[in-house]
Amino acid sequence: ILMNIEQLKTEWKQYDHKLSLSQRLNEQVIQSMLRERSRSRVSKIRRDTIIYMILMLINLVLLAAIFTGNPFDFKYMVQYIPYGLLTIGVLLAVFSLVKTLQRFNVNTNKVSLHSFLNTTIEEYEKNKKMERWFGIIIFSAGVLTVFSFLPKKLENKGLWPALGETAISIVITLVIYFIAFKLGAFKNRKKEGFENDLRELNELKAIAEDLGEN
Repeated sequence: ILMNIEQLKTEWKQYDHKLSLSQRLNEQVIQSMLRERSRSRVSKIRRDTIIYMILMLINLVLLAAIFTGNPFDFKYMVQYIPYGLLTIGVLLAVFSLVKTLQRFNVNTNKVSLHSFLNTTIEEYEKNKKMERWFGIIIFSAGVLTVFSFLPKKLENKGLWPALGETAISIVITLVIYFIAFKLGAFKNRKKEGFENDLRELNELKAIAEDLGEN
């Protein structure tokens, strides 16, 4: 009987050891999956950011051409105000994109995943104010751009037809912005992805701690 008890103890220790190894292995596998997912997300963000940067620089060139070449035959300085606002918005976007490239210039395999996810989410939170200003400026510029063509319309079409066309253009612009807003064009989904990763990592740690205590 004593031999059986000792044998049971030995087998139980071996089983407990295997269970512990299996638990740690599962944790490592899940963490590896989360790390790879974050690494893939970072690569995509950097790639998209570079594309957006190129587009913003092209916009700056086009805006510079409007200010220097006057392709729309503007006669009054006030007509340039919407394009000045657009320039400010584009510059804000460029500044934000540069910060994004710097923020994600990191090798996720060499840093703490938990720390990286926390820091990234905090940075997105800090960037909300700039994103809000960018949205306000772009929206205002989009609406005001319609008025920049009003003087020419007044010269060629008279008061009421010119005002009517301008009103229609404003309504169309507002509808486009409203649809884009409803479709989530102004929602930052990248932050949600990192939040999901952090939540899964925290759940994994909680399970590991609970198993460790038991």
